[in-house]
Amino acid sequence: MKVALLANLLLGVVVGWQNPNLFLIAQAAPIGLEKQVSPNQKTCQIYAYVIDKDPQGLNVRAKPSTSGEILTKLPTNTDAVLVDIVASQGNWVLINKAENAEGKTVFQGKGWVYASKLGTSTRGYDKKKVSVYSRPDRGRKEVGTIPSSTQVTLLGCQGKWAFVGYQKVQGWLAADDQCGTPLTTCS
Repeated sequence: MKVALLANLLLGVVVGWQNPNLFLIAQAAPIGLEKQVSPNQKTCQIYAYVIDKDPQGLNVRAKPSTSGEILTKLPTNTDAVLVDIVASQGNWVLINKAENAEGKTVFQGKGWVYASKLGTSTRGYDKKKVSVYSRPDRGRKEVGTIPSSTQVTLLGCQGKWAFVGYQKVQGWLAADDQCGTPLTTCS
């Protein structure tokens, strides 16, 4: 972690780039999760859905690494697979449940999924766009906007905030601007 932080700082100085995920302080863990979250993880409480198109399915792994044992594969050839996310670490998110569009559980337990294989949609139905921020706090700098009712790629999470990407915009999306299912408008 120290090497990654130092590399990020050096890269930020040299080319003006920095990864906001490396500078965030984890929030308190929900009850029952404290012993399962390592110091490098951020606790989350968000919902997302599988956007991966791999016909073989989306790997759920025992640890946040491509070398982690594959626990199961989530279906990618259905209307939707919805996941509950409880933590993030780097480019990975920890899920504790996945259900198909009919509400049938397709995975129960703890497993890691590569974050960018998941998505969420923007709300903002009373307006034409939603704001994304430099940090998970509405008081922080707005780094861009995303049209309402638009699918975005999940990049990470902290608390009830989703770190998302859409075209060239990356930023933090507030809980009330997220819709974790592609099947409804979450209105």
